Amino acid sequence: MSDDGVKTRPDPYVGPSSGMPSALHSGLPSEMPSEPPVTPSAQAMEDQVRAAWAEVLGHDDFDDETPFIEAGGHSLKATQVLMRLRRKLGVRLPNRLFFDHPTVRELAVAVERIAATSPRV
Repeated sequence: MSDDGVKTRPDPYVGPSSGMPSALHSGLPSEMPSEPPVTPSAQAMEDQVRAAWAEVLGHDDFDDETPFIEAGGHSLKATQVLMRLRRKLGVRLPNRLFFDHPTVRELAVAVERIAATSPRV
């Protein structure tokens, strides 16, 4: 129970004593690669995601690691990006996907996974 009398549950994503994410306590190697290698199909997906961003944002002044919000996007524009990708790829993409994967590179990886495992619409 917290100091104000509200019952609280421990956060399952936080380690027991330090407040750090539990993955850091799980024995993962401390030296993780900075970026996964980009395969040709991953590069093609990044190109499609980048093109959708540029079309919706009206500029291409961002790199693959720039969060959408920092590039000038907002929730309505994020929805417009996803709609373009849905139409182009023929797969259902949940709106939440964009907020969980806010960069071109992250979104491209997530969209590629969905496209590889989902039926076409």
